Amino acid sequence: MEEIGQIHTKKHRNKLFLGQAGEHLVCYLFGMWQYNILQPVHAHSVYDLVVERDGVFKKLQVKTKYPVDSSKHVALFKNINYHKDKKEHHFYEEGDYDYLCACKFPHVYVIPFKKIRSRSSATFDHYPEYCYDLTDPKTYEHRPIV
Repeated sequence: MEEIGQIHTKKHRNKLFLGQAGEHLVCYLFGMWQYNILQPVHAHSVYDLVVERDGVFKKLQVKTKYPVDSSKHVALFKNINYHKDKKEHHFYEEGDYDYLCACKFPHVYVIPFKKIRSRSSATFDHYPEYCYDLTDPKTYEHRPIV
């Protein structure tokens, strides 16, 4: 008999799916806030999504953690040189994206790039004012202006 719920199977094999799930959560949240959501054609761009409202476009970088992961931060580096056998990692620079959307269900943090304290990681506890609880109906009533 299969067991369903919040148990992750093949945790390390499914990192791609975890990242896609985070992107879908961010799309859902910004969609509820009535932003237009665009995805770049190039899959390896330095940002994951673009949102638009009233003619203003903002680039989003999405990082996702497993809900049951005890880690309280997300690493902030980009993979480059996908065509090689070995990936190279570099830290993001200003202009790569406008907002970091860090997902650890049921929370999504929408942190402006300029507010991120460290180049290497973002710790969830440092940004309570940018935390949105997807299970709280008030989250969808008060749209932030990004």
